[in-house]
Amino acid sequence: MDEKKKIITIDHLKEFCEKVLIKEGLKKEHARITAEVLAETDCFGTYSHGTKNLRNYIKKFRAGGMDPKGEPEILKEGPGFALMDGHSAIGMVPAYKAMELAIRKADDCGIACVVVKNGSHFGAAGYYSNMAADKNMIGLAFSNVDANMTIPGAKGKVIGNNPMSYAVPAGANPAVFLDIAMSSVASLKVVQAKKDGKSVPDTWITDENGLPTTDPSGYPEVGAMQPMAAHKGYGLALMVELLTGGLSGGGIMKEVPSWLFRMEEKNDVSHTFIVIDVSKFIDIPLFQERMEEVVDYLHTVPKAKGTDKIYYPGEMEWDRYTSAENIGIAFPEDVEESLTLLAEESGIPISWS
Repeated sequence: MDEKKKIITIDHLKEFCEKVLIKEGLKKEHARITAEVLAETDCFGTYSHGTKNLRNYIKKFRAGGMDPKGEPEILKEGPGFALMDGHSAIGMVPAYKAMELAIRKADDCGIACVVVKNGSHFGAAGYYSNMAADKNMIGLAFSNVDANMTIPGAKGKVIGNNPMSYAVPAGANPAVFLDIAMSSVASLKVVQAKKDGKSVPDTWITDENGLPTTDPSGYPEVGAMQPMAAHKGYGLALMVELLTGGLSGGGIMKEVPSWLFRMEEKNDVSHTFIVIDVSKFIDIPLFQERMEEVVDYLHTVPKAKGTDKIYYPGEMEWDRYTSAENIGIAFPEDVEESLTLLAEESGIPISWS
């Protein structure tokens, strides 16, 4: 590890974030949940969706686009389902509570689905799926976002790059999990490249004519993200749109404003959480044994020339998590800068090691 880099422990990072959010008007429970989700996301190395965004969430509070006092409310529910209104609270709070509720309902029914409307940017979908995996359940999380992605043959922004994730408990191994958006890359990476004055691969975005470009300087005002794998990413993004905004009655596609670029407006995104209780279908020890066999198989298949190790989905993130637990987190420069500025602006010190 670079000795010049500042390092922070997970506990100190959570404590800092929680204090900042409480000062901003969140009650302690909501501040704790938000700090937990953002800091744990950083531990996985998913810095684009972790504590780096905290300054912008606070800006959105102050601009009126998010309610620091927002309290999630269950509108409808049955034994295996629920519809929740997020009331424009910071996105992690209704998302966390919805997944908790889905886990409880799946424990009773075997499978459960909880949908959230009037939500806000909820960070990394993988955190919520792993909440279920921690309980020996299979978790899926979906969210629609503002229209930031084009589709094959179109020009401009048509649909969101709508993220989804899954997590499956894997016995003695950390959970198998995948967290992806349907664009070739996360839009925040394009925004960072623009800020840094760097070009991007021509598979990331299109220009004002709908053609691939390496120049991010016009984004997001012109152009759009490209879907991953062309029609496949488009089709999956539409599935997520229908499972979230379509199912909840919330905003869909062009109805959803950007959480980041339109600070004064409510985000109006929707999320869907599905949980499957493994024990209702197969004995847990047998399932764990089978998952360990899956992981062992993936680790031992013949390797391509020059490959040292084959990873199962989520394994690289768990390796980073272990490092964060043992050593602390050494942030990229842009994240360190964002947290340092937040400490200065809030008057709350941050405990770098």
